[in-house]
Amino acid sequence: MTEPRFHDRSAHALRLRVYDGPVDRSGLPTFARGRARGRGVCVKAAVIGSSHWMEVRSGHTRLTEMLACHPAPAGRPAAVWRPGDSAVEQCSRNGGRYRFEARIAPWERIRAEMARLRELVAVASLAPQEVGLAYEFPCPHGGLQRAETLVWAAVTEDGVSARTAHSYPSEGLVVLSATDIRLAAVSRDRLERDLVASLGA
Repeated sequence: MTEPRFHDRSAHALRLRVYDGPVDRSGLPTFARGRARGRGVCVKAAVIGSSHWMEVRSGHTRLTEMLACHPAPAGRPAAVWRPGDSAVEQCSRNGGRYRFEARIAPWERIRAEMARLRELVAVASLAPQEVGLAYEFPCPHGGLQRAETLVWAAVTEDGVSARTAHSYPSEGLVVLSATDIRLAAVSRDRLERDLVASLGA
């Protein structure tokens, strides 16, 4: 894989966009990707640039989360967040719920949290219901600290839980995010039936 050209962006330029469905990602450079499955849920995730996207599928329910400095993909997002905003929380009529929160912190103050997230990412490959991604970008101008993106997601009892970190060396800042998704039971049951039917075909 060709090493990407580093573009030094700002933590404050990050934007969350949540879509009710898949989005066109054909123009986005992808540096790491993976998936997790369990309990009738499929999670796909990828590192794009110094950012990430995550798609959750359960039955006929599809949700895409994109946290990035890149221009928004086509389609109208169901929710938008920027640094400084309060948590994003949405509830659906069938009992599902999406919740996202993030904060910007100085690198020196969150070393322990970063270490714990790296541990989650490192062991995620041992469980099919988890996905862990880590990518370090080239050092800008010969700097000692690399820009790093960490993404961890897991299928839980009633949905999906995800944690990410996006670091910005020139600012000495890290954006830490937490996503918790509760999926309606009917969606999970329908996907499980579809999977069983496809295996029996």
